[in-house]
Amino acid sequence: MRTVRHAAIVAIVAAFITPLAAAADSAVSSKGDAARRVTSAPPAQYRPVDGAPKAAAALVAPGATPYRIALTEPTPTERAQLKQKNGARKVGRVPPGKAAPLAIGFPRDIPAASRTIPLGGLAWRTLADGSRAARIEIQSPGAAALRVSLSLPASHPDLALRFAGNGPQAQVMGAYAANAVAEAAARDGYFWTPVLEGDIATIELHAMNGATVDGLALRLGPASHLVVAGAGLVDAKRAADIGDSGACNIDVACVTPQSQPLNDAANSVGKLVFNDRFGSTYLCTGTMLNDTTRTFTPYLFSANHCFADSSDPLQNEAAFQASTINVYWFFRAQSCGDTAVPPYQLQTGGAFLLARSDDYDWALLRLNRAPPAGVVFSAWRAEPLPQGAIATALHHPQGDLEKWSQGTTPGYQVFSDGSSFIKMQWSQGTTEQGSSGSGLFTFLQSGNFYELRGGLFGGEALCTNRDGVDYYSRLDNMLPVVRQYLTPDAANTSNQAVAVEFYNRTLDHYFITIDANEINLLDTGVLRGWERTGVRFLAYSAPTAGANPVCRFYLRPEVGDSHFYSADPAECDRVRQQFPSWIYESPAVFYIALPNAATSACPANTRPVWRFFNTFRTNHRYTPEVTIRDTLRGNATWLAEGYGPDSVIMCSPTTN
Repeated sequence: MRTVRHAAIVAIVAAFITPLAAAADSAVSSKGDAARRVTSAPPAQYRPVDGAPKAAAALVAPGATPYRIALTEPTPTERAQLKQKNGARKVGRVPPGKAAPLAIGFPRDIPAASRTIPLGGLAWRTLADGSRAARIEIQSPGAAALRVSLSLPASHPDLALRFAGNGPQAQVMGAYAANAVAEAAARDGYFWTPVLEGDIATIELHAMNGATVDGLALRLGPASHLVVAGAGLVDAKRAADIGDSGACNIDVACVTPQSQPLNDAANSVGKLVFNDRFGSTYLCTGTMLNDTTRTFTPYLFSANHCFADSSDPLQNEAAFQASTINVYWFFRAQSCGDTAVPPYQLQTGGAFLLARSDDYDWALLRLNRAPPAGVVFSAWRAEPLPQGAIATALHHPQGDLEKWSQGTTPGYQVFSDGSSFIKMQWSQGTTEQGSSGSGLFTFLQSGNFYELRGGLFGGEALCTNRDGVDYYSRLDNMLPVVRQYLTPDAANTSNQAVAVEFYNRTLDHYFITIDANEINLLDTGVLRGWERTGVRFLAYSAPTAGANPVCRFYLRPEVGDSHFYSADPAECDRVRQQFPSWIYESPAVFYIALPNAATSACPANTRPVWRFFNTFRTNHRYTPEVTIRDTLRGNATWLAEGYGPDSVIMCSPTTN
């Protein structure tokens, strides 16, 4: 691998960006400024408070006689699914594009006779402390790793599960409380195990003294057969099922001189492995973000298209796929040309979807567990990027060791839906599938660190197309609706609030709210069956010039179990008078502007929100996303309700 020098480039970037950064710094320096705008955060390295290394998990009864399920060799048809997924390029805003996660695993069905396993029938081994353990093994020949989906009913609180693979670097994962596994399965259909390296997945059940398993049965769903994982990802391009990656990619370790700022930025980047409900496994890249108060809340930034198929945004799969995330940290060469397996760390536990945008292709997640020591929470800057600015990408093309690319931005690309992306043209390196969601960084000389500016959406750049352009999302488009997470100390003098959308899969209903208590009840499962879609828009929590109060009505469960919102006082009165079955809950759950009734035009510094009515489910959906709007318009069960030719129902502020 060749060595690449970048010292002169860093100096040029610093000289170019410093005036802009200095102006931004001075603009946010005074906390006494009532209109203070916070548009950046510095980096921070994570170190656990106790500092003590945690003992590695272990199976409690490795010698127990397992219940074995041996799958047959994967068929050519099964294997072909990967090439099919990875060969398809999304046709849309960026043809031919790379706007798709890299598929690295295909689904495999468990034989029908083995899908339900009564726990009482397993070969339980009694341990010295009186507890008992039993094992289940599932083998898929030739797998680099396995993920297995399973479910079981609620059980005794002292029943736990551990998971392990048989690969040379496989770790034991757990213990997982059986009731937590049961709850996840009840919510999502199945609980997916972490990535278990090797071709044998072990499920160990451990019942403490007094815990009974009588009448309980573990049910297995599909398994995911990964063709690359762990050590195999060092040279993933050799996996015939995936395809070829270009030779022009540059290891981070080959950039000279090596610098602490570059090393810190590289340590904020992780390789994301996640599943869909059907057993396919995918790979993208993500970046850990710091917040302005340095809480070390593990906010993870990536691309919306990694977790939500924009060809059908009604699938509402983003929250589920986020919940299955495993992250490979520190997956990069230790020195230039070094092809040894790096001392990576695999973080399990999944993530919680906070927010996303179909149109602008960004996603913000919160990992359910703290990252390993040494992970850096990246600096970021949510401001426009000047034309001609030099920027750096850090990413995992084809799931390979972390790579470095550098180039300049020709400016912005505005698409027909109004969305705007940073254009990048590479002078060194490129991006590929697997790079999706990876960060674009600029160097801030005054702080001596790299700042994240956006994430990879897609583009035409390849080693075979060096003049191709890539497109990156913009943090300055994302920040207004995620300030509560990234800038919790920022002043909010305008009383802005975020309307958060939820979906109930059982009811097939959507719901929005700005109320923190309602959001908490839905997020925590007190009100069961609801999950975030990630879609959100700004409104106001108090009376504001140019904004109308939004009334809310509720339809009781026996006649629909649904909510209705309107910012039109006349419509609110009409519903009260003509539809007595709708309960008038509030005259003002939030405040928002109305469009021009004749033209659909929204006021300056606002964006349209559309309302659709599902005639089959008696439910309304409110969305600011053009992609979702267009999908609903093409679905006969949804009727557009709004003003003017574009049927706009509300106008959401775009700045704060």
